[in-house]
Amino acid sequence: MFSSLFNPEAPFWRLMGSLVDILALSLLWVFTSLPLVTLGPATAALYDATARCVRQGKAGALSRYFSTFRRELKQGAVLSLIFLVAGFLLLIPLRFFWLAVLGDLSGARIALAAYSIFLVLPLGAFCWAFPILSRFTFSLFGIVKVSFQCSIAYLPATFLMVVSAVAAGLVSALYWAPVLILPCLLALLWTCFLERIFDKYTPSDPPADET
Repeated sequence: MFSSLFNPEAPFWRLMGSLVDILALSLLWVFTSLPLVTLGPATAALYDATARCVRQGKAGALSRYFSTFRRELKQGAVLSLIFLVAGFLLLIPLRFFWLAVLGDLSGARIALAAYSIFLVLPLGAFCWAFPILSRFTFSLFGIVKVSFQCSIAYLPATFLMVVSAVAAGLVSALYWAPVLILPCLLALLWTCFLERIFDKYTPSDPPADET
């Protein structure tokens, strides 16, 4: 009994290790994405560390995070600027539609609902971009293109990513405590379906007698 209690591979200690990684990675993501321009590489690093370490129960989550963050910093920062500017421009009409709804203008609710549905694709592309950045090598234009292609080709996954991201953002805006774990938990949720999609485009290792 006591030998299993102090065994680092025991289920209890593995669970505790995963919880510590979730907390540490969430806090790292918050601090490294504060400048906003680093939001992209921070998100890529969070997804990569979560998929490779937390999901698979492996050690080295923090070192994996910093390694991916440094590797994707340059390209991820440029992508962040592109998506942030595009997001700002796309949210301007949303504000006018919302004001029209508050003003009880005719057709305002329908227009707001239609525009909100339209936003799923660009917001979905933003959600796709940085997990793709963490796993594959593309040019800057290539990542943007593939992100939009994936957001359309895998629409149910895109919808789930956007809804979960918006919900996590709203909860974090209202209460500070969930920020301690929500970023990593959100990335962990995304790995449940993104990893199966990524596996389709990841070459498998050849058999030993063919290498």
